[in-house]
Amino acid sequence: MSGSRLVRSSADLARLVQDGYSVRVVNGFLVIDDIPFVDDAAQVQWGSFICPLDLSGDTATAPSNHVMCFVGGVPRNKNGEPIDGLVNEGVQKWSASPELTASCGFSQKPAGGYPDYYEKVTQYAAMVIGPAQAIDPEATPLTFKPVETDEDDGVFRYLDTFSSRAGITEVNERLALKKVVIVGLGGTGAYLLDLLAKTPIHALHLYDGDVLRTHNAFRAPGAASLADLQEGLKKVEYFTRMYSQMRRHIEAHPVNVTSENVGELLDADFVFLAMDTGPDKKAIIEALTVNGIPFIDTGVGVSKDAECIDGQIRITTSLPGRVEHIERDGLISYFAGEGAEYDTNLQVAELNSATANLAIFRYKKYLGFYADTENELHTVYAVGSNDLYNRYGTSTNQDEGIGLGAEPVPASADAGDGSEAAA
Repeated sequence: MSGSRLVRSSADLARLVQDGYSVRVVNGFLVIDDIPFVDDAAQVQWGSFICPLDLSGDTATAPSNHVMCFVGGVPRNKNGEPIDGLVNEGVQKWSASPELTASCGFSQKPAGGYPDYYEKVTQYAAMVIGPAQAIDPEATPLTFKPVETDEDDGVFRYLDTFSSRAGITEVNERLALKKVVIVGLGGTGAYLLDLLAKTPIHALHLYDGDVLRTHNAFRAPGAASLADLQEGLKKVEYFTRMYSQMRRHIEAHPVNVTSENVGELLDADFVFLAMDTGPDKKAIIEALTVNGIPFIDTGVGVSKDAECIDGQIRITTSLPGRVEHIERDGLISYFAGEGAEYDTNLQVAELNSATANLAIFRYKKYLGFYADTENELHTVYAVGSNDLYNRYGTSTNQDEGIGLGAEPVPASADAGDGSEAAA
């Protein structure tokens, strides 16, 4: 069994990781690295605890053995002298591997033994670390190093300790869809990826046929290097490489979605559209609607006058059984209107980011992660007035918006994400 899976299923081991201890499982032994201790010369050094793990299936049970061994030296007090009663020469010195062979062993047995590995590790740690901290107050075993996962142990390359620390592990599992698609990575789409990559979606599919250019870097998450831009990668290739450092199963499709290949989206659990207006967009939305694929379309419509930038951003949601508003009310534009700043590609990072955040809020509400009292299908944020407007939900107050003094942006002023035109 992988160490990460064992940690995730064992409350005591998970608690050690959450506290910041460096936890490994090696050949059936629990290994706690980065333990500061004092050597014979009264200098602070670093070693590791090691003890055998007792398991019941895929969960750690109460330790059957109270002994703890130490790798890296023999801990002393702050003066470099033996610690009274700590080292027991009579105990077996365990070895999990050639580089993890014990230098000494400890035998401190509390009444009734140790109830779990958290208590065992922290009690022995207190005995060893105290003298080290008397010399160096900043010496600590709490390094918060990530726990690496195996290929068959979920989508993340290291253990998700955030969800457990925040107490949202169970509700977070509602986000574990099999396939989610992002169409367009020019601005909003890249921020969508940044947020979705941190959720337990099994597979993320990215579609965009354009190359990452210099201007793209100024409205995308992260910081592309000069070498990245000189490499001439497709956007999907660049972002896949970036986020594959954190998670597995990001599938790059260096093509634009058209009426010819839209069928590749029809097995998705959810689709995000962050693409330009045009006939292909109309074909995509019609295919998703007919086949009952839930999706969110995003749009940014901004303009610049002599003094400042103003405009609105929107997200429009289509869910199975709730699709009539899409065509009936013309909420999504398929061709750039005269009022759109489409040809200038006026896109700003914070507007793209805000659009993506609104879309992810709505997506997570749909999946039951967030409370959803409105159940709205269309949201517009007006930059100048700082108003938010919701429509097509359950609230009787939605058509008045939330402090909104103007109607939402018309479809003709929707510049989309600009991902293709900005290439």
